[in-house]
Amino acid sequence: MNEADSEDIAAAFRARGYEVTSELKKADAVVVNTCTVRQKAEDKAISQIGRLRVWKERRPDGKLFVVGCAAQKLGEKYLKGRFDFINEVVGARAIEKFKDSLIRQLGPATEGEAEHRNLFRSPQTAYVTVMRGCSLKCSYCIVPAVRGPAVCLSPKAVLEDAAAKLAAGAKELVLLGQTVNSYRHGRTTFSELLKKVLRLPGLERLRFMSPHPLYYDEAFMKVLAEEPKLARHMHLPAQSGSDRILKAMRRGYTRGQYLDLLARLRRAAPGLAVSTDFIVGYPGETEEDFRDTLRLVEEGRFSLAYCFKYSPRSDRPGMKADISGAETEARLERLLAAVKKNSRVVLEERIGKIEEVLFETDTYGRSSANFAVRVEAGGTPGKLSGVLVAGAEKNTLYGKLI
Repeated sequence: MNEADSEDIAAAFRARGYEVTSELKKADAVVVNTCTVRQKAEDKAISQIGRLRVWKERRPDGKLFVVGCAAQKLGEKYLKGRFDFINEVVGARAIEKFKDSLIRQLGPATEGEAEHRNLFRSPQTAYVTVMRGCSLKCSYCIVPAVRGPAVCLSPKAVLEDAAAKLAAGAKELVLLGQTVNSYRHGRTTFSELLKKVLRLPGLERLRFMSPHPLYYDEAFMKVLAEEPKLARHMHLPAQSGSDRILKAMRRGYTRGQYLDLLARLRRAAPGLAVSTDFIVGYPGETEEDFRDTLRLVEEGRFSLAYCFKYSPRSDRPGMKADISGAETEARLERLLAAVKKNSRVVLEERIGKIEEVLFETDTYGRSSANFAVRVEAGGTPGKLSGVLVAGAEKNTLYGKLI
């Protein structure tokens, strides 16, 4: 979601004659798009802003914008008080009004609305934001505090954005929302929105992230079963394998309900790959709770898992870590080892099977199940092709075009 916001911001600059540069010394303007989902991310943002003092001293007419979630949490008064060289602070809740800040600092657009170019994924893939904020109250999460409650964009706005990005050359779209499958605008449910987007001309593949286990229904299962353009990959955050910890996290489901959902998804889409998130060292997590998470890794058969140490947030004073840093680090290492072992098994099961690959170069692409796939030659960027998988190494499948 931060990447999508960054692309919108870059487009607003392009409308004023700017281009993106990776060389700081050439920059006339710098945007620091901040995150605060963990303390480390917030600390990195503060450090980056501090380092930009030298750039600002050398380019006193340069414009520095600090935006996003940490900007929302820390506030303009704190940030400008600490870093008096910042020109504008734009919090996550006001990110859609970023153009107002640009007008104040740089003036109105000179070229009309500029094309959105992908800065982070392949040229064939484009992000489409369908909702902002979150109305859940997971106990470890700061997102609702900085992004606000969930607000869904209208189907008309979503479809216009999606169609524009397809017309500009995208072949794959990624619908974005904090609990994206809870989308509802008037009578349009998430499943109905998916069907509308799937009918857009030029679309080869549709993904979405990140869904929440609470919001899957039979209407979605039907769409998943009937629509081959809907990617055969689901990122489904679990966070823990312990019912006791899930309850403390206010996740709203049990381990058994999570596994039941995985089974229903895989019945609807045989061969579905599932990735997930885990937090270790959550306050009160016992060794047995952690072992439940290790067991869930094996039972869930995840293709990938993003694993994080619990990060206490300063706006939740009762949520301080009560497990030693050494123990948390040791658990994280054990979890990463279990995930790596399981991922290897899942990857090798693809050998001898055919993967539908959207190529980014003549030798590299990503499968519908979100695996990296390499061939010797012959792929056409932006085109779907079948690849017979002959081998697997690390997180990559190797094969031949068919």
